[in-house]
Amino acid sequence: MAENDKMALLKKIQQYNFAAYDMLLYLDTHPNDKKAFCLYKELKNKYMELLEKYHKSYGPLTMEAIAGDDSFNWLNSPWPWECSANPENACNNANTNNTQSCDCRN
Repeated sequence: MAENDKMALLKKIQQYNFAAYDMLLYLDTHPNDKKAFCLYKELKNKYMELLEKYHKSYGPLTMEAIAGDDSFNWLNSPWPWECSANPENACNNANTNNTQSCDCRN
């Protein structure tokens, strides 16, 4: 269940990031649209809130997320190609651990 929560949160982060960036593109051509600028700020704030929630629950998602930490922990989370980061592509080997690599090409 926790993995589903993590993926749902990640999807929300991506959605708000996309929407905020889309509003920035709109504001490039409509810089005086105050309503659009307010919407951009709301989307950006929600994105930052979700990013912080992800960071606290699952570790840093971006390098910027570790800027406030007391130590460099970017390397402590599983990398995308590691089994623990990709449960849907779990390794066939029964003796898996957090640092074992997965062949996720199947």
